[in-house]
Amino acid sequence: MTTYYTAADLSEEFSITRRAIRFYETKGLLQSERRGRFMYYDYRQRARLIIILRSKRLGISLESAKHYLALYDDKPDSATRMLYMLHQSRSRLSELREQQVALQENIAELENLEKIAMTDLMACDLNVESSYEEYLNELTEVVAEEPIK
Repeated sequence: MTTYYTAADLSEEFSITRRAIRFYETKGLLQSERRGRFMYYDYRQRARLIIILRSKRLGISLESAKHYLALYDDKPDSATRMLYMLHQSRSRLSELREQQVALQENIAELENLEKIAMTDLMACDLNVESSYEEYLNELTEVVAEEPIK
């Protein structure tokens, strides 16, 4: 016997909105079956949703996920599907490694700016941390007082 899921079931299980599920359906990534007032998804559609969400989390485009799913539907154990997955993984890893280098450079630069600020503040003969807390409190008050536009 096949298990069926409603959009509410899937949205609760995967912590996504029903609107997101409908969006994936309009993009041709999922297919539902209407029964009365409700749309139902079988175990294959649930598995497809897992792949879609994993792709999204890893930064792989929906178009690429759609292509992968089409290959999976055609021949689940095909070398072409696995080569496509390998290509997508390597491409995304390369992008993330480039971002990682850029982030490490940004972190180093910000840490250097923080050291300069700390040195300058200590020269002002301040208790840096308590002065910083006061500054944050003042910022919070100013933001709270600004009118909503």
